[in-house]
Amino acid sequence: MTKIKAKTRFHNESDSNTLTGVLPGLSPEDCRLVLRSRSIKASLHSDRYLDRWLKSQLLSPGLNVTTISLQDLTGWSVNPESGDISHDSGRFFSIIGADVRHRTKNGEIIWDQPAIDQPEVGILGILAKRIKGVLHFCLQAKEEPGNINSVQLSPTVQATFSNYTRVHGGALPKFVHYFLDSTRGRVIYAKLQTEDGGRFLYKSNRNMIVEVDAPELDELPEGFIWVTLRQIGRMLRSENLVHACTRSILSSLIVPEWISGSMKSPAAGYGVQKAEKSNIREIFQWLDDQKSANHFLVKRRNLNSLKEWGMDRDGSFSHEEGRFFRVVGINVESSEREVSIWNQPILDNPGRGIIGLLVKIEKGRRYFLMQAKAEFGNRGIIQIGPTVQFTPGNYIRNKKLPKPFLFEEFCKPEKFLLRHDSFQSEEGARFYKEAHLHRILMLGESEMLQIPQEYKWICESDLHVFINIGEMVNSCARSVFSLMLSHESVR
Repeated sequence: MTKIKAKTRFHNESDSNTLTGVLPGLSPEDCRLVLRSRSIKASLHSDRYLDRWLKSQLLSPGLNVTTISLQDLTGWSVNPESGDISHDSGRFFSIIGADVRHRTKNGEIIWDQPAIDQPEVGILGILAKRIKGVLHFCLQAKEEPGNINSVQLSPTVQATFSNYTRVHGGALPKFVHYFLDSTRGRVIYAKLQTEDGGRFLYKSNRNMIVEVDAPELDELPEGFIWVTLRQIGRMLRSENLVHACTRSILSSLIVPEWISGSMKSPAAGYGVQKAEKSNIREIFQWLDDQKSANHFLVKRRNLNSLKEWGMDRDGSFSHEEGRFFRVVGINVESSEREVSIWNQPILDNPGRGIIGLLVKIEKGRRYFLMQAKAEFGNRGIIQIGPTVQFTPGNYIRNKKLPKPFLFEEFCKPEKFLLRHDSFQSEEGARFYKEAHLHRILMLGESEMLQIPQEYKWICESDLHVFINIGEMVNSCARSVFSLMLSHESVR
């Protein structure tokens, strides 16, 4: 195989005439490859074959999961003094308490809660390969203890530092060497991206796409398959099938066609008429203004010292009003994993949330109403979030929390045009059978909407740039934005 050194891809004013300065993103050539993979019907496997393959994978579960008391976990301990939950090796992750004070110009909110403390940076990687001139992506049908379906289409590699340094004593994850050794392929995309900042404490993973040469990996192990972006977009129309980490990584590949020099319309009414001036500088200033208006003080605390949280009769750790989420223990038995049996804590959120985007078309360009989302668990505190990101049950009859902007409009989509509805699940290694409604609404052409200062209309190309900067667009926004891979989502 020809060795190609990894290098960061850039495009500047000479590439698109819209970006001021030099900002990270896909090269025009990579954009052309992505758009071809997204639109052309040619693929290694037919859609019918892919449907049969997925059905066979879903019908052969390999994990048996039961909930148990946190006190009964094997290999994990509940500290008798602090109440914190950690692995006996000191690795993987811990459940600790966090005390949060959030000050804004409108007042102050104080709360405490459990949080996942996992200082390791993991690898979430997808291998890519050109097959007969069309870019394909290697996904695996992977089962995790918290999955709603038995398996989901996951990245090629999904490994924490503890996994690929074999702390658990198991085998090295398949294909991880492609992402640890940058000479093994051409790096299309590699950025740190934050995890759920409302429940993880300062957690980021490295999202990567690495292209291998054509002669490599003609045959894949059982459970892995080559698919195009068009096929992935088709599968995103199904519920709880495409893994949250896959959605996070592939959100980086959503680009408007003018970036590659193609002016073809991807769908009637959504074509690009012209490439207009970018608002990158304005968006950076807006984010900085919002950061200066939000003041966070976050302190680690013992779980036992949390005011509104405590241990239940069934051995789980939950909020006194039953809101938000709870920490439960699970016992997992596997017939296929390198470790055949294990216990672990996991977060259980029985409430279904709404992650939503409001879209408008203006002068032939697609714009998304994004919010400057404050989350205590993100290092930068403020990131670009989706239009809405909430669990209705946390706000109904709650005197402490005001309902967020467009709460009613997204709970009952009558005011705006409904363009997409599907439940998409959270990552099943840390969250137990959790899924949220991903809803895309469209503003009518003649409609006007007054928006608060913490909201901003951002065009598709600018959002692509901020995703490619890394740690600027939060996990919920990347998740719902990934649905743009399916043109059916916005017709």
